[in-house]
Amino acid sequence: MKSQLDIVEVTGSTNDDLLKMGKEGAPHGYGLAARRQTAGRGRRGHKWDSTEGNLLLSIVLRPDVEPTDLSGLAAVCGLAVYEELEALGLANEVRLKWPNDLYARDKKLGGILIEAAKDEEGGTFAVAGIGVNVAYTPAEVPDGGLPAVSLMDLNGDVPPVDKLLRAVHGAVVDRVDGWARTLRRVRKGNGKENLGPLSPVLDEYLGHVAWLGREVIALSPDGAELARGCFKAVDDHGRAILACADGTHVFPFELASLRPLAH
Repeated sequence: MKSQLDIVEVTGSTNDDLLKMGKEGAPHGYGLAARRQTAGRGRRGHKWDSTEGNLLLSIVLRPDVEPTDLSGLAAVCGLAVYEELEALGLANEVRLKWPNDLYARDKKLGGILIEAAKDEEGGTFAVAGIGVNVAYTPAEVPDGGLPAVSLMDLNGDVPPVDKLLRAVHGAVVDRVDGWARTLRRVRKGNGKENLGPLSPVLDEYLGHVAWLGREVIALSPDGAELARGCFKAVDDHGRAILACADGTHVFPFELASLRPLAH
């Protein structure tokens, strides 16, 4: 059954709205988009420029997986957005930046914010907040962040935002449903309960990740350097693996972000 998507003119934050609605029982796949947000935010509480003309979408997700598997949603949703942009002919220069961004021309095109909560029945759900710069390129750069780029900067012909909203909404719900089914089947079939949540999509994800094989710096949430080395892989738990001079370092997405070293 097709999931519902509502579009409003303005709200504070679509993620905040859906966290409230999710706690009250909003169903899996329900989406809320806004033309403009007055209190949009990204990962780690960074302000998200939510000017009209860009894609501002949140989706309630209740996949049939273990609560700990929700940590894989940022990668799954990012992959879904990338693939839908590719299907529309808009992803020629776009890559996925570990763990949760869309990246092009050394700039940030969009981001995914996953927030988990429990509803009034005690069930765990997540809200996926998806922001993509479509017709407007934010000028403000968050502390330690990347400058922005928009789809309009990358492509001569961009569909209307409402068309993109509906396409991305459907793609994310379908991708999450498929991921959950495959994860359950693979674990049951192989008897490998310890398989990480990214295992069903890992090869596809790695095929689109920026900076693999390049020298990068791992930064802590407050911007301190944690390590520098070659970005070798992302494992099936979503952790970045760096080969450094003093050995291999593994970073969970909650504890680090990556930046490329200048050539």
